[in-house]
Amino acid sequence: MNIKESVSHKGDITIRGWVKELRDLKKIKFIVLRDGSGELQILLKDESAKLKKIFEELTKESYIEVTGSLVESKQAKLGKELVPSDLKIISKSEQPLPIDISGKIETSLDKRLDWRFLDLRRREISSIFKIEAEVGRLFREFFDQKGFVEVWTPGIIAAASEGGTELFKVDYLGKKAYLAQSPQLYKQLLTMCNLEKVFLITPIWRAEPHNTTKHLNEIRQMDIEMANADDETVMKLLKEVVEHIIKGVKENCSEELSALNRELKMPKTIMLTYHEAIEKLQRSGLAIKDGDDISSEAEKKLAELYGPENMIFLSKWPTKLKPFYIMPEEKNPKLSRGFDMDMGGIELSSGGQRIHIPELLTKRIKECGLNPKDFEFYINSFKYGAPPHAGWSVGLERITTVICGLNNVREACLFPRDSVRLTP
Repeated sequence: MNIKESVSHKGDITIRGWVKELRDLKKIKFIVLRDGSGELQILLKDESAKLKKIFEELTKESYIEVTGSLVESKQAKLGKELVPSDLKIISKSEQPLPIDISGKIETSLDKRLDWRFLDLRRREISSIFKIEAEVGRLFREFFDQKGFVEVWTPGIIAAASEGGTELFKVDYLGKKAYLAQSPQLYKQLLTMCNLEKVFLITPIWRAEPHNTTKHLNEIRQMDIEMANADDETVMKLLKEVVEHIIKGVKENCSEELSALNRELKMPKTIMLTYHEAIEKLQRSGLAIKDGDDISSEAEKKLAELYGPENMIFLSKWPTKLKPFYIMPEEKNPKLSRGFDMDMGGIELSSGGQRIHIPELLTKRIKECGLNPKDFEFYINSFKYGAPPHAGWSVGLERITTVICGLNNVREACLFPRDSVRLTP
């Protein structure tokens, strides 16, 4: 029985939790007990010698078991407090604690991550991951209802999924292999069989030495891929699933949002082409040229211009700025059917229509400075009847960062892996 469940129980109860606070007012003693569901005040008044001795031995963050009866209390958060008949110390906590988890003393994020299991005892921190779990559940719920099939693709691959050299090399039983930087190629293959519409939540790895507030080297992605779809089809699905997620978090995570002092607004949808975004940024005074990538500074500026709570879709990117597998426009091959979606001043999603024509795919691989031989299995898969298809991915940590109003994506990752951190 947890604390939240216990307050509606009649008769004696037994609960377990961590000692959050200890207060000795001589005639009256208090213990604030905490577990994942909430906090309960333990009142010791006219306690026995045994209880008094145990109280004197208690330290903050010790894990204890308390048996007793509930009494009404106007001062207590839950309207009740527990008068104990028995106390047991299950695991005594050493003192001093390596980090302050009361929230009264500011602790650097690095230090908090060093002691992450303690950091997660803070209600506002654990609330982030309850929200993140709900984001994943809502994502699955949405695509289950749309008739998509959940799949799992390899985490170890033989060649780059998206080109470039940002891969972690691994020794695969004497063969050269890499940690997957994307499920991209495999989810495309699945649209060419009876599965047709697929989704997945998967870890990916990027060997990029970034040290920013929005980059990790190990990421969780939420992906979809859909046969007989173009960029506009899947942009609509992205808009709808983000709305479904925000609405669901608002309805189902009110306590967690309250702990974070966060009020969510339903997002509006802003549709811009890449060139329209460049012109808007130029008029706002940002130094950016047509043909430049959209930088972090530009993403933040767009959020200022259109509202950080809104979804900003950027479509019809220059083909040269998109991966080799993105379909060029038929009438103007310099433009692509690729898009990004920004929210909260960061890029949340990237996607588009894929190339399903083997000759065009080979041409684009060469144009990107890659060797078609490294993608032979991938190119060959389009030679046996390939439907047009499209998809996208959303970073789970990034969307959680935006929903929770966090300043650093590491705060939305239980045990982050970045350019300097490999533990805990």
